[in-house]
Amino acid sequence: MTTTHDPLGMIFAYRVFDLRDRFPEPVETFREALECLQSDRAYLPELSGDIVAYLRGGYAITIPAAFFLQRQGNQVVLASPEENERIEAEVIAWLRKAVSEQAAHLDKPLPVSKRPYTLDELLTQCDPNAADSEELRQWRAMPDVGREEW
Repeated sequence: MTTTHDPLGMIFAYRVFDLRDRFPEPVETFREALECLQSDRAYLPELSGDIVAYLRGGYAITIPAAFFLQRQGNQVVLASPEENERIEAEVIAWLRKAVSEQAAHLDKPLPVSKRPYTLDELLTQCDPNAADSEELRQWRAMPDVGREEW
């Protein structure tokens, strides 16, 4: 018996982004991600709505917004929930192709302990006695804008 490898098996989570980053937790399916954007909790998804598929090995693919955002005259509107089944089928077909094409270019995933930039390696490159630059001081003083905590 032969089994075919489904490229979607490389995807382990989806993440939804809106203007105020109201969805920090990943979701399991594209359909759940789409429903998050369509929910009352989403803030201006027509302007900044994004869905990202996370792949094993530390890679990610942004799903084109054209699947769930539509132009109506001079406005961009989010697709209605009645269209979710059609949108999901189109996105799944697109993802299968995109992941298959990307897989040929991706390196084999390495265990965390063997990745070139583990936190310990990065910390050893830092100089704790280095003087703060003006840019760094300005960045630290900058208030958080646009992110709401729930």
